[in-house]
Amino acid sequence: MSLMRFGVSMEEELVTLLDDLVDREQYANRSEALRSLVRDKLARGEGREDDRPVAGIVTLIYPWNRTLIRAPVAPFPSIRIFSNLQLHLQDDICLKVLVVQGKSGEVHQWARPVVAQKGVVGSISVVATEDLCATLVS
Repeated sequence: MSLMRFGVSMEEELVTLLDDLVDREQYANRSEALRSLVRDKLARGEGREDDRPVAGIVTLIYPWNRTLIRAPVAPFPSIRIFSNLQLHLQDDICLKVLVVQGKSGEVHQWARPVVAQKGVVGSISVVATEDLCATLVS
């Protein structure tokens, strides 16, 4: 793949923050940092809930005595749960990590009520698997 040069204009404060990121994350230069940020943003496809295949992680942190809602995947035929890890961070705090795969829209529909439970801190992080392959090659 050939490289293309183009100009980018940014406020001085934003350039300073970019330089801090380059140093902190040990990128070779600004160009590599920007390439990485663009690849990441494209692969995540944030806000897109469609039929694209995604892989993702649903993370929950909650009190050990909290009963989590049941969230069957049967209504979402594309979803597969590959891993379900639960451990105690402290005596009374649990961490649950679910590794899932499926269509973007179905994964988000299924995961939203799971992470939105009362007394639970949760997040959904997905990457479009078809876009991921293309972005990793470059």
